Amino acid sequence: MKTKTKELLDNLNKITQKPKSNIWEIKTIPDTNKMWKSTIDSGINSLPKSYDKNKWIKDPTDEDEDLFKWIDRMYGGVHKSDQKLVQKDGSTYTGKIHKKRRLIKGMNGDNFYSECRITADGRWFDNCGMPIEAPTKVEEEEEKQTAGFIDSEPTEEELVEQAKLKAEREQKMLQELK
Repeated sequence: MKTKTKELLDNLNKITQKPKSNIWEIKTIPDTNKMWKSTIDSGINSLPKSYDKNKWIKDPTDEDEDLFKWIDRMYGGVHKSDQKLVQKDGSTYTGKIHKKRRLIKGMNGDNFYSECRITADGRWFDNCGMPIEAPTKVEEEEEKQTAGFIDSEPTEEELVEQAKLKAEREQKMLQELK
């Protein structure tokens, strides 16, 4: 076998090998992934039934000797790419996260929509990133967004401006081709 062929085959074998894990990489769970028993008992928050099987943990550094459970927690920003789910074991969820909105009854009795997220495996999170039970009244959130605002019908002025910008871009592109 020629040396060049052998070298190519060796490189192909390296492609299928799993990368060596970084022994210096330490998995940490953020403290904000703790749900304290006192917040559950006071009625401020509640957890889905899937957390009932998890045992309460005593935190030795807590002065009040309050108990807690590790929970999944959604973090994110304005953009969809900023959304991430840190699971209770410290790993990051790699599946799809969908945006929805649910109907909630307000303190004054009026109904309003509140944003929530659902993972591909069926876990629900409220707009604070906390796990919730699956809501009964849900509708899809519109995905058409530009610059943080939901699109509405463009006005005549906006259509003229868009056509003008498009023509300028085409002219610039044609000039670059010459």
